[in-house]
Formats: sequence, structure tokens, C-alpha cells
Amino acid sequence: MSLKNLMKKAATLTLAASMLAACSSGGSASGGSSSGGSEGGDSAKGHKIAILEVQLNDESTNRAEYFRNYIGPEYNVEFMFSEAIQDLDAALSFLENAADAGCEAVINYYPVGANTEQLVQKAAELGLVFAENGGVNADNGDTYKAAYDNFAGGFMADQPDTGRLFKEWMEENIDTSEEHGYLIATGNAYQGNAQQTEISSNMLSALEELYGLKFDLTKEELYQSSSPIEGTNDKGVAVYCYPGGPNQNGWLEGFTAALQTGKYDYILTSPNVIGNVGTAISELETAMNKDFTWIGFGTFGDALKTAIGTKDSFGNQTLSMSTVKFTSIVSAMAFAKVYNTLTGHHDVNIVNGETSVNLFRMNAVTTPEQLEEMSTWDQPGKWVADIDFVNSLITERGGASTNEELQNNIFKYDFDAISAKMK
Repeated sequence: MSLKNLMKKAATLTLAASMLAACSSGGSASGGSSSGGSEGGDSAKGHKIAILEVQLNDESTNRAEYFRNYIGPEYNVEFMFSEAIQDLDAALSFLENAADAGCEAVINYYPVGANTEQLVQKAAELGLVFAENGGVNADNGDTYKAAYDNFAGGFMADQPDTGRLFKEWMEENIDTSEEHGYLIATGNAYQGNAQQTEISSNMLSALEELYGLKFDLTKEELYQSSSPIEGTNDKGVAVYCYPGGPNQNGWLEGFTAALQTGKYDYILTSPNVIGNVGTAISELETAMNKDFTWIGFGTFGDALKTAIGTKDSFGNQTLSMSTVKFTSIVSAMAFAKVYNTLTGHHDVNIVNGETSVNLFRMNAVTTPEQLEEMSTWDQPGKWVADIDFVNSLITERGGASTNEELQNNIFKYDFDAISAKMK
């Protein structure tokens, strides 16, 4: 029997054993947890779920509030949270700690495709259901095809659609009759990060189409480069692809050094670095007397509010366009996937014999007024993913009984539906 089949069999046995055991009352790794009563079914006995975080920021704080104080009492679930996890060893250790604390499932926000199989197998050994904030790629495709009984699958943004938002903004707003240069922060696209790959690829595609240019290298060679690289082309447009992120030593210094060359006035950031580079951009704009136009991926929080809500030294909006997602919707998706497996409805996470990946769609935001309205929605007392929406994803509550139905319920709760409910 192959290793995958052995592990799959082990997952079945250990998961069954864990689901027969009562949930321990162990504490949270980050200092808090909550639980409460709920309606009938398997939820009556309670469950405990661990959340593995890759960074602690506005989004993770909002997510913890949603899980602890909204989802927890309704479904009789206790949550345990990690500190920021930055490598595989730390992730594996957290899985062990979660199992020791009585958890039955882990929701992983450390999505590295090369680690998926090892984490799924470790979770199986520990009797844990596992779901990840990511999807299928070249490094983990076999794991999804194996359909491990403890693997509830992936959840992620509809990445091509996210990339499209940036491409469309560029096509509608860049004036090619003027001379411009472009610094593209490609983030971890070189490591296969799907979101940053799609955004970077769409940014480069927009430049190709706007200028009718041809890069000397392929787009893939540019955004997959692990070191900074110039996107030389037949039209002489200045393009510079800058990989990595602010957690890497010297990244911010290299970013600002590129801007100080004076070659680039458009700043296009595919990773969420708004809180890391906003001050530097504003200071350089004033010092260099150069008008920068900046668009970049973002999430609700103070950093985005400041960047979109303030004017630069030229009187323009500091950040011209970003993207937002409603954290509660993503959290509800993740919860539904593990909860369905915990309550005996794992088949909802399977499509054509393989583990599923479910998608949500982001929204573009371009004005302070638009952001202000949207940012008031996804907060305690006004969660976008309310119990009615969550129940539509939970088989035990009369919701989705197939993965197709689950996905349809997510997509039909689009911006127009959300806006109508929130107003």
C-alpha cells in the first residue's frame, strides 16, 4: 500500500477516534477562547478548533472576534489561536499543541503548497481535521487528488478575478500619451503564491496591452524571479519587478531605493504592504517632488483607511485603488468546511473524488466614501457573514449538501446582495 493510502487509512481511524472523544477545555495560545450553546445535532456536544495564523494584523484580530464571540456561541465551538507562524517547523509544533489542547480541527492561514501534504499527514496522525487558506498548485496537487479523510480542503480568493480588478483599473486610468515608469512589487509570486502571481501577471498584461509592448523576457520569467529584475521591452517603458516582502531583511530599503532612481511614478503592489510602505511613499513624494500613483492589494483596517483617506503632497489620494474582502465571509467558509467534516458530512468537501477548493470574490475600492461605508459592515453586531449565511453552508443546519451547492451559496452572496442586506 502506498504512503498516501496508508496515511489516508490512518486519517480515517484517528479522525473517528477523535470525534468520539469529548472536546477538551484547553486555553487559547493567544490568551482567549469562547464557547456556548447551540441548536441540536452534533453541535450539542461541542467542538474545539485551532486557528494557525501567519501574521497578526487588523484582519486576524477581526477574524478572532468573529470566531470567538459570534461563531463560537452559536455552534458550541471553542477556538484556540496561534502566534504568528512563519515556517513549517513552527506550524507542525502548533498542530501538536492543538491536539494536546483537545482540538479536533485546524484552520491553516500559512498557505505554502510544498507543505500541504506534510501538514495534512501530521494532522491525520494527531486525529485533526485540516483546512487551508490556499488551493491546488504544482506542489500539492497530489494531496488534493488523494482525498484524505481528514482534509476538508482549501478556501481562497478567486485569484484570476482579483487580478482582473487591477488590470481593469490600469486600463481605465493610465494615460499612455504621458511618460510613466512602473515599479511592480511581485511579492511571493516567485514562491508560487497564487494571489500575488495573478495580480502581478495581470499588471504586466495590462502594460503589454496598453502600450502594445513586448517584454524581452516572458511575463512568467519576470514575476517568478526571486531577485529584482527590469522588464526591458521594445517600447522602452521602464518596468521594474521587485519580489519579496517587508518581513525580509532589506526589503523596504530596496523598495525605496528603486523609487529614488526617479524612473518610476506608478507603484503597483501585489502583496499587502500598505501599512509598510505608505509612509515611505509619502515622504519620498515630498522629498523628490514627484507625483506617485499607487494601487495595491489590501484589507480592511487602519492602514488602508489612512492610505485611501489622506491626500499626498500633490493633493491626490495617496492610494488610488485597492481591494477588500469581508473577513467574516472567508472565516465562515473555512469554518463550514471543517465543521461539515466534524459533523459527519465530509462528502460536501469532495468533488469528483478529490478534495475541493472553495472560492470567494474580492471587491475593488477607490474612494474614502466607499471604503467608509463598506468598513462599517463587517464588525461585531453587523457581520456580513451572519448566521443565515453560515447556515447555508452547513449541512447539519439544512444548508449545502454538495460542494457545488456550497460554492453557489458563496458566489450568490455577492456585493449587491451584501449591500442590500447591510443598508
